Amino acid sequence: MALSTETIFSAIAVVAQARFPGSSSLPQIARGVANAIMAWIPDPKNVQVQGVTIGVAGVGVVSGTLKFPLPGGPIVANGLRQAGVVGLAAPGTGQAVGSGLGNALNASAQYQGASPGVGSGADTSKVIRANKATLQPLLITNLQGAGINGDTATQLSAGLAIGISNLFLIGVGFGGVSGSASPVPAASTSLSVIS
Repeated sequence: MALSTETIFSAIAVVAQARFPGSSSLPQIARGVANAIMAWIPDPKNVQVQGVTIGVAGVGVVSGTLKFPLPGGPIVANGLRQAGVVGLAAPGTGQAVGSGLGNALNASAQYQGASPGVGSGADTSKVIRANKATLQPLLITNLQGAGINGDTATQLSAGLAIGISNLFLIGVGFGGVSGSASPVPAASTSLSVIS
Protein backbone atom coordinates (compact mmCIF):
# COMPACT_ATOMS: atom_id res chain seq x y z
CA MET A 1 0.00 0.00 0.00
CA ALA A 2 1.39 3.41 -0.95
CA LEU A 3 1.83 6.22 1.52
CA SER A 4 -1.19 8.52 1.79
CA THR A 5 -2.55 11.37 3.86
CA GLU A 6 -4.95 9.00 5.60
CA THR A 7 -2.22 6.44 6.33
CA ILE A 8 -0.09 9.08 8.04
CA PHE A 9 -3.02 10.72 9.85
CA SER A 10 -4.34 7.39 11.17
CA ALA A 11 -0.94 6.20 12.38
CA ILE A 12 -0.23 9.44 14.25
CA ALA A 13 -3.78 9.59 15.66
CA VAL A 14 -3.55 6.04 17.04
CA VAL A 15 -0.30 6.76 18.89
CA ALA A 16 -1.56 10.18 20.04
CA GLN A 17 -4.78 8.70 21.43
CA ALA A 18 -2.78 6.15 23.41
CA ARG A 19 -0.52 8.86 24.87
CA PHE A 20 -3.14 11.57 25.41
CA PRO A 21 -6.62 10.03 25.50
CA GLY A 22 -9.31 12.55 24.63
CA SER A 23 -6.90 15.22 23.37
CA SER A 24 -8.62 17.64 21.02
CA SER A 25 -5.45 19.19 19.59
CA LEU A 26 -3.46 16.06 18.69
CA PRO A 27 -5.91 14.88 16.01
CA GLN A 28 -5.67 18.39 14.52
CA ILE A 29 -1.87 18.22 14.63
CA ALA A 30 -1.99 14.75 13.04
CA ARG A 31 -4.20 16.07 10.21
CA GLY A 32 -1.98 19.10 9.58
CA VAL A 33 1.22 17.02 9.61
CA ALA A 34 -0.24 14.40 7.26
CA ASN A 35 -1.43 17.01 4.77
CA ALA A 36 1.90 18.87 4.86
CA ILE A 37 4.00 15.73 4.36
CA MET A 38 1.98 14.55 1.38
CA ALA A 39 2.35 18.00 -0.22
CA TRP A 40 6.09 17.96 0.52
CA ILE A 41 7.38 14.52 -0.51
CA PRO A 42 6.60 14.38 -4.26
CA ASP A 43 8.98 17.23 -5.16
CA PRO A 44 12.63 16.10 -5.47
CA LYS A 45 13.73 19.59 -4.33
CA ASN A 46 12.14 18.69 -1.00
CA VAL A 47 12.81 14.98 -0.58
CA GLN A 48 15.14 12.91 -2.74
CA VAL A 49 16.31 9.32 -2.65
CA GLN A 50 19.63 8.31 -4.23
CA GLY A 51 20.88 4.82 -4.78
CA VAL A 52 23.32 2.40 -6.32
CA THR A 53 22.08 -0.03 -8.96
CA ILE A 54 23.73 -3.24 -10.12
CA GLY A 55 22.70 -5.60 -12.87
CA VAL A 56 22.97 -5.39 -16.63
CA ALA A 57 23.53 -2.30 -18.77
CA GLY A 58 20.56 -0.31 -20.04
CA VAL A 59 18.10 2.31 -18.88
CA GLY A 60 15.68 1.29 -16.17
CA VAL A 61 12.95 2.31 -13.78
CA VAL A 62 13.68 1.89 -10.09
CA SER A 63 11.05 0.95 -7.53
CA GLY A 64 11.37 -0.24 -3.98
CA THR A 65 10.33 0.12 -0.37
CA LEU A 66 11.82 2.36 2.29
CA LYS A 67 12.51 1.48 5.90
CA PHE A 68 13.26 3.83 8.78
CA PRO A 69 15.33 1.81 11.26
CA LEU A 70 15.30 4.11 14.31
CA PRO A 71 12.25 4.98 16.40
CA GLY A 72 10.75 8.23 15.13
CA GLY A 73 9.44 9.47 18.48
CA PRO A 74 12.74 10.65 19.97
CA ILE A 75 13.82 12.20 16.65
CA VAL A 76 10.73 14.43 16.36
CA ALA A 77 10.71 15.20 20.10
CA ASN A 78 14.32 16.35 19.76
CA GLY A 79 13.34 18.58 16.81
CA LEU A 80 10.74 20.29 18.98
CA ARG A 81 13.35 20.80 21.70
CA GLN A 82 15.78 22.32 19.19
CA ALA A 83 13.10 24.84 18.16
CA GLY A 84 12.45 25.78 21.80
CA VAL A 85 9.10 23.96 22.13
CA VAL A 86 9.49 22.79 25.71
CA GLY A 87 6.05 22.83 27.34
CA LEU A 88 4.76 19.94 29.42
CA ALA A 89 3.04 18.32 26.45
CA ALA A 90 5.90 18.91 23.99
CA PRO A 91 7.84 15.65 24.55
CA GLY A 92 4.68 13.55 24.31
CA THR A 93 3.53 15.42 21.21
CA GLY A 94 6.89 14.83 19.54
CA GLN A 95 6.84 11.17 20.55
CA ALA A 96 3.30 10.72 19.20
CA VAL A 97 3.98 12.46 15.87
CA GLY A 98 7.35 10.74 15.38
CA SER A 99 6.22 7.26 16.40
CA GLY A 100 3.05 7.43 14.32
CA LEU A 101 4.86 8.83 11.30
CA GLY A 102 7.61 6.21 11.63
CA ASN A 103 4.97 3.47 11.75
CA ALA A 104 3.25 4.83 8.64
CA LEU A 105 6.52 5.18 6.74
CA ASN A 106 7.70 1.69 7.62
CA ALA A 107 4.37 0.21 6.57
CA SER A 108 3.80 2.18 3.36
CA ALA A 109 6.72 4.28 2.06
CA GLN A 110 7.86 3.37 -1.42
CA TYR A 111 10.18 5.05 -3.88
CA GLN A 112 10.31 5.29 -7.66
CA GLY A 113 12.83 6.79 -10.04
CA ALA A 114 15.31 6.21 -12.81
CA SER A 115 18.54 4.30 -13.30
CA PRO A 116 20.41 5.69 -16.31
CA GLY A 117 23.03 2.93 -16.52
CA VAL A 118 21.35 -0.28 -15.35
CA GLY A 119 18.34 -1.63 -17.22
CA SER A 120 17.61 -4.66 -15.06
CA GLY A 121 18.89 -5.48 -11.60
CA ALA A 122 18.79 -4.41 -7.97
CA ASP A 123 18.82 -1.05 -6.21
CA THR A 124 19.92 0.02 -2.74
CA SER A 125 18.98 3.61 -1.86
CA LYS A 126 19.07 6.20 0.90
CA VAL A 127 17.11 9.39 1.51
CA ILE A 128 19.70 12.09 0.85
CA ARG A 129 17.52 15.21 0.97
CA ALA A 130 14.74 16.15 3.37
CA ASN A 131 14.47 19.93 3.19
CA LYS A 132 13.15 21.31 6.47
CA ALA A 133 13.08 24.86 5.06
CA THR A 134 10.42 23.86 2.51
CA LEU A 135 8.51 21.70 5.00
CA GLN A 136 8.03 24.42 7.62
CA PRO A 137 5.74 26.72 5.58
CA LEU A 138 3.67 23.71 4.52
CA LEU A 139 3.32 22.73 8.17
CA ILE A 140 2.30 26.27 9.18
CA THR A 141 -0.38 26.41 6.47
CA ASN A 142 -1.71 22.91 7.09
CA LEU A 143 -1.66 23.14 10.89
CA GLN A 144 -3.57 26.43 10.70
CA GLY A 145 -5.99 24.81 8.26
CA ALA A 146 -6.53 22.03 10.82
CA GLY A 147 -7.24 24.58 13.57
CA ILE A 148 -3.81 24.90 15.25
CA ASN A 149 -3.20 28.64 15.55
CA GLY A 150 -1.75 31.07 18.00
CA ASP A 151 1.65 32.41 18.93
CA THR A 152 3.31 29.02 19.11
CA ALA A 153 2.11 27.70 15.71
CA THR A 154 5.25 28.97 13.96
CA GLN A 155 7.54 27.57 16.64
CA LEU A 156 5.68 24.24 16.63
CA SER A 157 6.00 24.09 12.83
CA ALA A 158 9.73 24.82 13.03
CA GLY A 159 10.28 22.03 15.55
CA LEU A 160 8.17 19.55 13.63
CA ALA A 161 10.00 20.45 10.40
CA ILE A 162 13.37 19.75 12.04
CA GLY A 163 12.24 16.46 13.55
CA ILE A 164 10.33 15.17 10.53
CA SER A 165 13.20 16.06 8.17
CA ASN A 166 15.67 14.27 10.42
CA LEU A 167 13.38 11.23 10.53
CA PHE A 168 13.18 11.11 6.73
CA LEU A 169 16.98 11.29 6.48
CA ILE A 170 17.39 7.89 8.16
CA GLY A 171 15.34 6.17 5.43
CA VAL A 172 16.99 3.39 3.44
CA GLY A 173 15.48 1.53 0.53
CA PHE A 174 15.78 -1.75 -1.29
CA GLY A 175 14.25 -2.45 -4.66
CA GLY A 176 14.68 -3.48 -8.23
CA VAL A 177 15.37 -2.02 -11.65
CA SER A 178 13.37 -2.96 -14.73
CA GLY A 179 13.59 -1.70 -18.28
CA SER A 180 15.79 -2.16 -21.33
CA ALA A 181 18.62 -4.53 -20.67
CA SER A 182 21.67 -6.03 -22.34
CA PRO A 183 23.89 -8.99 -21.43
CA VAL A 184 26.65 -6.63 -20.25
CA PRO A 185 27.09 -6.34 -16.44
CA ALA A 186 26.84 -2.78 -15.13
CA ALA A 187 26.64 -0.61 -12.04
CA SER A 188 25.10 2.83 -11.90
CA THR A 189 23.20 5.24 -9.68
CA SER A 190 19.52 5.98 -9.24
CA LEU A 191 17.52 9.07 -8.32
CA SER A 192 14.03 8.62 -6.94
CA VAL A 193 11.19 10.25 -5.05
CA ILE A 194 9.00 8.82 -2.31
CA SER A 195 5.55 7.70 -3.31
